[in-house]
Amino acid sequence: MLKLEVDSSKKYPIFISDGTDGFSEVTKYAKGKKIAIITDDTVDSLFGGTLDCFFNEKSVYKFVIAHGEASKNAENYIKILNGLVKNGFTRSDTVVAFGGGVVGDLAGFVASTYMRGIGLIAVPTTILSAVDSSVGGKTAINLDEGKNLCGTFYQPDAVYINVGFLSTLPKEQISCGYGEIIKYAFLSDTIKIEDLKGDINEELIYKCLKIKADIVHADEKEKGERKLLNLGHTVGHAIERLSGFSISHGDSVVKGLFAILSVSKRFYGLSDGAYEKALAVISARGHDLENPFSAQEIIEKIKCDKKSGEDFVDAVLIDEDLSARIERIPFEKFRELLQ
Repeated sequence: MLKLEVDSSKKYPIFISDGTDGFSEVTKYAKGKKIAIITDDTVDSLFGGTLDCFFNEKSVYKFVIAHGEASKNAENYIKILNGLVKNGFTRSDTVVAFGGGVVGDLAGFVASTYMRGIGLIAVPTTILSAVDSSVGGKTAINLDEGKNLCGTFYQPDAVYINVGFLSTLPKEQISCGYGEIIKYAFLSDTIKIEDLKGDINEELIYKCLKIKADIVHADEKEKGERKLLNLGHTVGHAIERLSGFSISHGDSVVKGLFAILSVSKRFYGLSDGAYEKALAVISARGHDLENPFSAQEIIEKIKCDKKSGEDFVDAVLIDEDLSARIERIPFEKFRELLQ
């Protein structure tokens, strides 16, 4: 089992193993007498009672939402809050987020706002959530006008990643997860193209989370350096939203990365060699890179993104050295670069 510590406003451990035995290390971080396991119907059908046995001395309650991005909404948020009240949860109790990114974002938002904050343990079950959203403290629900527009920064008390959970993922979920891993290859030279072409394992997850943990330590509230983690996401979120979420988050990020590579080529005047090297990284897993939406459609969605200003976007581009850089670009200029 591998262990990594995130040093932010609150220090907390990440445990990475290939079996559930390691979860016993995490239970000591579960505060209070009551546990609320928030999960979705897919995870519940596969791993329903897997975690319950580790909380023998506590009262366990389960809240199951439908799988999919559409469930990350205000209705489910309020329903779970009311469920916690009904079952007598206090601020000394704990929420366990058991699922992918949707569950993690929703459960984290619940934990951060119920009685102004209760305990939170993250147990991600997808590659996407394991290498990204379970760590760093971002929580959110979606609004009609955009993704993650209502949320908080709230660090968990512990994160447990069981690689065994990831072995059940369908091909499209693996593709989605690697979309996020590809991003990390432009944030650190520890991620090699061989890593991108191989199978998911403890070491690769550790590498990704080490990159993220270091960035979160330097800039927890996304005032500067943490914006680098948005590489591919500004355009990716727009694509995801325009598709009605029929294009997954990870696949949208890869499409966003490809679009940003083209923007970077025009903005920086990238050499053909740098462009081809970056393209080889982005296409390492064989993702479909085609963006079905126009530059104007993308811009209209970006204007509703929480990371945009009144008339500009803080775009994360790829430079000649294949490193990510933040550039503040006016919307009209960005639209021209996207075309």
